[in-house]
Amino acid sequence: MSRRILVGLDHSEEALAGLRRAVGLAKVHRSQLTLVHVAVPPPAWVGVGLLAMPMVDDVVSTGCDLVRRAVEELPDELCVRWHLISGPEASGGLSRVRCVRRALACAMQRGDHDLLVLGTGTKPGRVSAGLLRLLGDDRVVTAPYEPAAEPVVLSGSPAMVASVSR
Repeated sequence: MSRRILVGLDHSEEALAGLRRAVGLAKVHRSQLTLVHVAVPPPAWVGVGLLAMPMVDDVVSTGCDLVRRAVEELPDELCVRWHLISGPEASGGLSRVRCVRRALACAMQRGDHDLLVLGTGTKPGRVSAGLLRLLGDDRVVTAPYEPAAEPVVLSGSPAMVASVSR
């Protein structure tokens, strides 16, 4: 039974699938949710001097907005916290994937969380696969995102129907 669940969020449909899975687990086990977004700063070569500062600020502010909107949409009966990882904690890797993976692993240890829930595509991606190896199957849960197929009328005729994935 998980008492403290950490949920990794980004701007993807896969992350929302992970959030839905975490909400279900939190309701069943009466767990505390912590939503976290890793605001990886752009590489140093992207900007020059002070021109790079607005880009870093944009990454942080959009990350805060993302997590706040997600928290506002959650049921009131859940105990929810949120955290934005930025600055040195969100950088230090050679790639964005490594930065995110390292930041989430540190957040798991620092926050004394029992479980990490991540949304994935049809199979675990580079972030979740690395965290599964690092933390183990008993501490990481993935939630595959499966696009819903809806019938769409193509030309006004009900006979012309196609299946479309969002």
